[in-house]
Amino acid sequence: MKIKINKIKIFGYHGLYEIEKKKGQKFVISAEIELMNKYNYMDDIENTVDYIEIIHKIKNVFNANRYSLIETLSIDISNKIMEDQAIKSVIISIKKISPPIEVDLESVEVEHRNERE
Repeated sequence: MKIKINKIKIFGYHGLYEIEKKKGQKFVISAEIELMNKYNYMDDIENTVDYIEIIHKIKNVFNANRYSLIETLSIDISNKIMEDQAIKSVIISIKKISPPIEVDLESVEVEHRNERE
């Protein structure tokens, strides 16, 4: 079973350059969570992972620190999500939709996968 959380839009002050740290920018975060197979799926929240809790974890990590690299931010978010033993793996995608680059582009994105061995 997979749970996908698509395109959380959030404003933050992450980035390597001073302009990013001062003015901030919009980010788009997505998560793909694969659950462990050992859980029996019934129509009860106790038998799955609550995606609202995952969203709160993403937002809490995002807002807890100012990161120079979104690569590090994606690792910290994935580590926080993996604290739940019901989760087998997680893929975190973070997009900067308006990076301070003098070129016409849609976004810059990093993706990090974290999984249990």
